Parts: sequence; structure tokens; C-alpha cells
Amino acid sequence: MTTYRQRAASEIATAHPAESVGPIMRGLVRDSAATLQRSPDDARARAAAARADAIDRLEELHAGVRANFERRGIGYHRAATAAEAVATVIALLGDAKRVAKSKSMVGEEVGLTHGLRDAGIDVLETDIGEYIVDVEGRGPSHITAPALHLNRARIRDLLARAGADLEDDDPGRLSRHVRDVVGAYFRDCDAGITGANAVVASSGRVVIVENEGNVSLGVSHPRLHIVITGLEKVVADEAGALAILEVLAPSATAQPLTAFTHFLAEPAPGQQRHVIFVDNGRSRVLRDRRFREVLKCIRCGACMNACPVYRVAGGLSYGSPYMGPIGAVLSPLLWRDGRYADLPGASSLCGRCTEVCPVGIPLHRMLLDLRADAVSRGKSGSIGERAAWKAWAAAFSGATRARAVTALARIGLRNGARLVRPRGGGADPRMLPEPDVTRDPAMFQPVGAGYPPSIALVEPLLDTPTAGLEELFRERAALLGVEVVSALDERPGDHRLRAAAGIASTGSVLLLGDATPRRPLLAAKRVVVELDPADIVRYPSALAGRLGDREALVLTGASRTADIEKQIVRGIHGAEEMVVVLSSASGAG
Repeated sequence: MTTYRQRAASEIATAHPAESVGPIMRGLVRDSAATLQRSPDDARARAAAARADAIDRLEELHAGVRANFERRGIGYHRAATAAEAVATVIALLGDAKRVAKSKSMVGEEVGLTHGLRDAGIDVLETDIGEYIVDVEGRGPSHITAPALHLNRARIRDLLARAGADLEDDDPGRLSRHVRDVVGAYFRDCDAGITGANAVVASSGRVVIVENEGNVSLGVSHPRLHIVITGLEKVVADEAGALAILEVLAPSATAQPLTAFTHFLAEPAPGQQRHVIFVDNGRSRVLRDRRFREVLKCIRCGACMNACPVYRVAGGLSYGSPYMGPIGAVLSPLLWRDGRYADLPGASSLCGRCTEVCPVGIPLHRMLLDLRADAVSRGKSGSIGERAAWKAWAAAFSGATRARAVTALARIGLRNGARLVRPRGGGADPRMLPEPDVTRDPAMFQPVGAGYPPSIALVEPLLDTPTAGLEELFRERAALLGVEVVSALDERPGDHRLRAAAGIASTGSVLLLGDATPRRPLLAAKRVVVELDPADIVRYPSALAGRLGDREALVLTGASRTADIEKQIVRGIHGAEEMVVVLSSASGAG
């Protein structure tokens, strides 16, 4: 079994993650901060409170979920271990042999795809990034951008291995090729498997966010829909779910909201829906007062985006389904056999992970506690390292000795430190540059500096105007490529809907009940949504009283992906065009 240091050294030497990941992460952190500034001032506090309440009342909320699932005809299941989770999925699939799976971190955690394939079931990863890394065979390198470590040329080569004949490596062409493969698979599959971002105890609705539309296909096309998620992913009510949504996409991808936000209620006629809640060590973590707050995590990836260690070594260095600071904390807690005991050492302890966490998890403190635990159990820390720390303690245990050691250290650093360099140090970005070597100034680019527009993650955001909600809605919708009009020029193939509400800060529209069926929505050439300006609210949190008890869907522009070199490609599963017609309800046709 390799160690983190060995994997990191290999990745740094062969893949040079800092060169590709660093600029993207700098831009993403900057854009995320700007997007969060346009959220309500108390957004992070409310999201943190919703998650804290969930873990404090976990069993009580699960009782509410179970009761509401029974009312809605949704199956409720719990799995104590990873093996039990896979076995439960196989049992629910029955005679199903073709399964379309969307991205699920819990699915990665329990080895679901490999488990189903070992059972003779054909599984297709339907998220573009997951499809690509499945072909590669090394697993995802980021929670929200699985193929972040791969450039377009490498992706083209991988798709060629899977049978694609592509004339170039344009990200749009590559993305649409995977889209077409996935779309064809959905025409003849038996079941769809998705994750969940939250499960609402008070209503029994399952909340899932996505950009590409593959989840929309998975919840609407197959006769069987299975959700696999963590035991902790419950939330008390819709207000809590909306609080999480207000910080999730901004922290993850710098979007105000994802393209699709599903509030799934009853299964469609002729369809079954089951939800599997996976424990796999979470109950044990919940009982540990030092670490229970890690279960507040909403899987946004903000901590790894900001982490200097992740940027240098990349996500594959962690060897776990969970990478970055959250992976360095969660992995040793879930897998107690010591395989990830050294991951807490993959940190500079700068504290950026804690600063950017939208739900206030004290990751830096947990990393320190896990380091201490690993040493006490003999899972980390060599004899030489322990001797060095004992020497350090002896040297600095008194003021006189500390001053003497410090003076000697200054002399040694000034006169001799540059003569001692580790083997292969010249290729290690952690090493200080030699005084006579010219360095690329971009390597020292500040976190807030600009980055090339070719890797822009989101369109530039404008400052929030002081004008009314309708003007703000128009501005935000335009940034998403949505056309906002007062009168419609109808075209053949339009799919017309009436929105129950609009969200000014995100340019989104809320669809309820009869307006939510995904099949006609995804088949449309152009989506046309009528919206009464009087129904526009400022923030997503204001929708809490408008969601009712039925199926609900929040649309934020057309479907999109940025899984290949973070280039935005619109119109993945569903229409490339979306039009919002602002008209009063009394004037609607």
C-alpha cells in the first residue's frame, strides 16, 4: 500500500498538477467569493445552522423522513456498511441489467459501480466527468469536477479508447460526444441511480442539484429510480434545504444556483423510487464530539479549491474517494484500518479550508486532532520524526536555550541551508528557487489575481443594482444566456411553461406540479417560461413558502457542463435556449 507522500511525489513528477489545477483554483476561489457576496448576509450562518440541527436531531429527522416516504410511496432503506449498501442496491434492481448512474460521492465511497459490474450489471456513468474518469480507470480527482486533472488532448485519447472517432479536441465536441452516448443509453435502460444533496424531513422530498440534465433523465426515464446518500443528508424543512442551496453552488462552482434544482416528491405513475441511507461509520463519527461537525459537510469542494497542498499534489494523491482537506479528515474517520492515517499530514495548517467552508466546519482543528491520534496509535510518525520533536521540545523548553538555538539556526540557514537539497528537489514546487534561476512570475501569482479567460468558470458577475427585482432578474438571467422578453416570437418545438416564481439574485424560475415533468422539458428545442413580474423574489430562501407539497423544479438557465478544462458548454441534455416571457398572470394565454 502506497503512502500519501509516495503518491504525491509521483503525481508532482509526472502530472504536474500545479500547472493546470493552480490557475483554475485561483480563479474559482475568487469567483466563489464574489458570488457569495451577492447572497444574503446571513446565508452561511443559516446553512451552518441547518446542518448543525440535522446532526443534532438525526434520528428524530429520520423518523419524519420515513413517515413522509411512506405517504409518498417512496422506499426507505438503511445500510450499515458499504457492502450492505451495494447489496441493497442489487436487491432493489432485481432483474434490471442496464443501469444509468449519475455522480454520487457515497456511490464512490461504497464502490457501487464496481460492485454492480461484478454482479453482472451493465452500469454507465452518465455525468460527463465521471464517464471520462471511468474510462481512464483512476477515479475522480475532485468532488465536483471529476476530470479536473485531465486536459482536452488526454480526454480525446481516452474517448478514442472507448470507440470515439473525434476530429479534434474541442471541449464542446468532446462534451457533446459523451452527451450523445449517455442519451442513447437512457433510451434503453432499466434503472437510474443518483445521489442526493438533501432529504427534507418535514415533506419527504429529495433535493438534488445538477447542471447537465443527466439526473433529470435518471429520475424521469427509467421505471426504477434509486437514491443513495449519506445518513447525515437529512434536513428539517424546506427553509433549511434552501439555506444550503444558497451557499452550495456558489462555493462549489461559483454559480448562483445549478441549472437544475430538483425537489422530488411522489414517483411518476408506473415508476418506483427508493432511497438508501448509508451509515458506513457515520454513527461512530457522530458520537465523537471532536469530529461530529464533519458530518455538516455539503460536499461543495470549497476547502480543496482553496487548499495549497491540493493545488500542488492534485486530488489523485489522496488515494481516497474524498480528497482535499475534507478527505484528509473524513477518510481516516470512515476507514479505521489505517489506510488513510497519513492524510491529515497532507496539510500546511494554513486554515484556509476552515475560512472558506460555507457551513463552518473547523477542519484545521480536526486535522491536528487526527495527527495526534495517528501518532498515539503508531499509525504515523517515524522514530526519526519523534526524536526530532523531542529535540525541539528540549531546545525550546527554556528562554535561554530557545534564544541560542534560534541564533544558531539563523547562521545555518544563511550560510548552509542552500547547500542541502533533497534528491529530485529541482522538480518539486515546494522547494525554494535557487538564487540564480529565472522563475516564471506566474508561479507567484497572488490568489486574487486574474487568470486566462480560456479557463473562465463562470461569466463575469455584475454588481447588484439598486433597481427593482425585475431589473435584477433580467440582468442575472442575461448572464446565464437566458433571453428575457415582454412578447414572444413563437417557434416550432417550443415547450411553454408557467413559472410559480422567479428569483432575482440568480435569474432562476420555479416550476411546480404540472410544469415539472422532465421528459418534455428535455426534449424541447427551446424552453419558454412565462413569469409574472409580481412573483419575483430576491433570494432562493424566499421560496420556502411557495414550494407547497408537490414536485418542484428550479431552472437556472439551460443545461451546461464545464467538466473539460472548465470550458462552459450549454445544451447538454435539454434545450440550448431558454426564454422567459415577463407577463402578468391575468394576461397569460
